[in-house]
Formats: sequence, structure tokens, C-alpha cells
Amino acid sequence: MTKRLLYLNGLAILMIPLQHASAYALQAMFVWTNVYLPVDVPNYLLFGSLPYHVVTILRQLSTFAVPGFLFISGFFISFLAKGKDAKVTFAQVIPRVKVLLFPFIIWTIIRFGLLRRFPENLEEALDPYHFVPLLIQFYLISPFLVDIAKKNWKILLIGAAVLHLGIQFFRYTEGLGISVPGQEMVLLLTPRWFVLGQQPFWFPLGLAVGLNVKEFQPWLIANRSKLVVATLVFMGLMIAEYYVVSAYMEEVWLGATFGGASFSGFGRNFYIVATLFFILSLEDKSLPFPKFFSDLGGKSLGIYMGNIPAIYSVAVLMYRFTPFLLGIQIIYVPVLFASGLGLPLLFMWIVRKTPLRVAYRYLFG
Repeated sequence: MTKRLLYLNGLAILMIPLQHASAYALQAMFVWTNVYLPVDVPNYLLFGSLPYHVVTILRQLSTFAVPGFLFISGFFISFLAKGKDAKVTFAQVIPRVKVLLFPFIIWTIIRFGLLRRFPENLEEALDPYHFVPLLIQFYLISPFLVDIAKKNWKILLIGAAVLHLGIQFFRYTEGLGISVPGQEMVLLLTPRWFVLGQQPFWFPLGLAVGLNVKEFQPWLIANRSKLVVATLVFMGLMIAEYYVVSAYMEEVWLGATFGGASFSGFGRNFYIVATLFFILSLEDKSLPFPKFFSDLGGKSLGIYMGNIPAIYSVAVLMYRFTPFLLGIQIIYVPVLFASGLGLPLLFMWIVRKTPLRVAYRYLFG
């Protein structure tokens, strides 16, 4: 199971630069169009084009990245609580918090250094690397979550799922322009970096599966073929949901209310669960490119932290020196993706092979 978790971690981190590269692609299509075409911006000439659809689908498919990290982190916490009377203590989780905290602070400073400004508020400081403060909070409450999960893991998951879908309901209705009681307060109190924010389900799910892996594993293996079908079906429903809402809103790019391709519907949740369970149902020997993905999984935090400034820097350079490439998505997206993956890996290698290695754990965990 550990090999599959590392594999899943590698697959999830591969999705992060893909997410960010495709976001820049949409920016290039609609907001930076004037650097390669004689038009005013924003311009939606490319809306509905083949590149638009490809990028949109890539964005949707890669949305399991952060939920995947949270699931894996919850699963690994369960290793600390094996045995009937074993508990997770703050003394056990604090070292994990420290591993995350130093890279988060350093890379946040680097990011705003590149932007040449200070964050205007706490939200702006925490949001870009929101996964890190989110995971830190989950680690800090994990002793309580473990106690609940050991007593009744089903109650824990039901509560987390209700909270997860409830918060998503408020965001969904806001995006559709529907006002419901308490909506403004709920949205204000649930930023995506907050433990009770937009993704409260995935860490408890990983914890529950990890604590009960002997019961889950036979079920996963027995239902492997069904999980393949479920993954494909929910993948299709997730993508269809995006386009249905886009058509319903009658707005170009779905951008005015859902933050563009950041929209995530209810179908996404089922796609993520099916994908996670399908990968865990596979045998180790059937995993394609196991060493590649496992190696990436071991470097996931460094890639996560480094990909944002890497893609930003390359995007700025391309905007200034090769603006015509912004209109050629088949080149633009792979270049940004390769930069978001390759430059952090290169930087990690340089630090590890030089006297800078003393700073490695502070930079990359």
C-alpha cells in the first residue's frame, strides 16, 4: 500500500504544474490576446475553440491533486495510530508541522519578492500555497480526528462529507447568483486555506481508510473493475457539469462568477473518490512508470512550493520576448508545465549537490 500511496503522491504533484500552466493558458487566450493579435482585451475570440476545450478538460481532470495530497497525508497519519490503544499526540505531529512551515514562509517571501510587493492582507499571503496551512491545521487536530475515527470512522466521514458538501452548496449558489440565508457569512468564514473551508473531507477519508486498511483492501480489489467504470463515468459527468453550468449562466468563460476554470461542481467529488480508490485497488506491479512517479512523490513538497514562481517567471519572460507563442497553446502549455515541474527539480538537485544542502530541508521539507 505504501508504494501505491507514493505513486499517487507523484501523480498528484504532476497535476499541480498542469493546473497552473492551464490557468495561464486561459489568461493568454482571453486577457493577453492583444500581445499576439490586433484586438482589444478581454477578448473571447478563442472561446469554444479546440485549445479552449482541451485546456478546460485538463483543468477539470487535474482537480484531484490537492484532495489527493490531503487523502495521502491522512492515510500516513494513521500509521502513527496503529493498534487498538495507540494514539496520535501533539509531540508526534509538531515535527511534521515544522517540515511544512519553513518552506511555506520562505517560498511565500520568494513569491512576493518576484511580484515586488507585500501581501495586502492575510488572505493574499495564505491563499497561493493554501494547501500548506490547510495541512498544518489538519495535523494539529489529527489527535482528535484519530480518536473519533477509532470510535466510529463512519460518523467521522458522514460529518466531514456533510460539511464538505454544505460549504460547496453555498459556493455553488453564490456562483449561480442565488442568495440563500447565511451565504455571505459561510463564504467569509471558509477560505480554502482554512481547515473547515472548502475541502474538509479528504484528510478524514485518508485517515479512515488508513486505520481500516485491512477491511478496505479486499473491497478495493474486489471492485477494481467497477472503480474503473466509476472513474470514467464521474469524469464525464464532472466535465459535463462544467459545460452545463457554463451554458446556463450564458457567460463567456464562466469567469465572472466562478473564477473561470476554477469552477468545481459536485461531480468532482465523486470523480476524486473513484480515482483515489481505483489507484489504491491496483497491484504494485501493474502501476505504470512506478519509479518515476514514486520519485516525484518523494519530492512533492519541493515541486509544489517551487512550481508557482517557476511558471510565473517563465510566463513573464514569454510574454515579453516570445508573445506570439501565447497564442499557440500546443507549445505554450507544455513549456509552462515543463518549467513548473523541471525547474523546481533542477533547483532541488543543485541545492542537494552543493554546500547549499544545509538549507535543503528548510526550502523543500
